[in-house]
Amino acid sequence: MSSVKKRFEAVAEEYDETVQLKIPYYADLIKALINSIPFNKEYEFKVLDLGCGTGNISKFIKETFPNSYLTCLDLSEKMIEMAKIKLKDYDNIEFLNNDFQNIDYKNEFDMIVSSLAIHHIEKDEGKKKLYSKIFESLKENGAFYNGDVVLSSTEFGINKNNEIYKELISKKLSKEKVNELIENTNNVDYPVKLLDQLKWFEEIGFRNVDITWKLYGVAVYGGFK
Repeated sequence: MSSVKKRFEAVAEEYDETVQLKIPYYADLIKALINSIPFNKEYEFKVLDLGCGTGNISKFIKETFPNSYLTCLDLSEKMIEMAKIKLKDYDNIEFLNNDFQNIDYKNEFDMIVSSLAIHHIEKDEGKKKLYSKIFESLKENGAFYNGDVVLSSTEFGINKNNEIYKELISKKLSKEKVNELIENTNNVDYPVKLLDQLKWFEEIGFRNVDITWKLYGVAVYGGFK
């Protein structure tokens, strides 16, 4: 993950703008991820945000669930510093600068979320190992939901999603910028078929595994312990 860390350290200050160009439906992704959290808005519960970035998801969690206790974890020191600024008006937040593949919790959290982060793990085995750690980190009846880049199960679906994606980002970027963005993305992105990941979840022990939102090559999906 060293190349990923270097990249995000370099782009941290521009991340919020860049992610909206890179993911045209980013606002919908956030909304869907927040709506997947299965708790009453007044409930006190512990949340782990894996790969919190500049704190976008965490901010919406605190706005929606003001009594939540939040742990924000990210590989990039600069991302963490920006998240601290974004979340400075909220209480009960812990910030950790670490690789989320190193998490080592046992029955600690009621909720774990991640967005646009896990697909940066290069090998499938690395992703499976992280999902197992996430399962171990949850309390009984806790939930995990991931909002991430995913692959279709067919070559047609993959090609069609790529075609639509290129059309969407071309509305705001020049042809040169589109090609540059796609090239940079391909160097650090390792998405996996969505249905394969759902199978992994069930093999690990997650129950009520579901897709709560999907649009082309991006989805929100997860399950319960």
